[in-house]
Amino acid sequence: MKLHWSAFYRDLTEDEIRQYAPVEGGVYLLWVRMKNRKWRCFFVGSAPNIEEALLRHLSADEENEALRDQVTNFLCGFEYARVDGEEERGRIEKYLYDRYQPDLNTVDPGGDPLKVNAP
Repeated sequence: MKLHWSAFYRDLTEDEIRQYAPVEGGVYLLWVRMKNRKWRCFFVGSAPNIEEALLRHLSADEENEALRDQVTNFLCGFEYARVDGEEERGRIEKYLYDRYQPDLNTVDPGGDPLKVNAP
């Protein structure tokens, strides 16, 4: 399956999220800039509302403390792809999880991965 990925947004901030993240469903990747200036994916997510999910990661309500620490203390960015169906989002999330092996996803999403083009 071919996804249309958004541009890469270098600032995971409330303003950037509200300006660029859609209120529609999809999958998203969170990236951190390393000391060597390369970017590494540290979290893969899916949500019925991408904007809401990204804003939650910035809030005090974020339950994953390591994720909250990462987005608070380091330069992080994001990108997303819109995906309508919940089952399809879950399968794509599993594929991206297996591909990137992100450090801060605390639970394997499980299920049958659906291969997609990845950024």
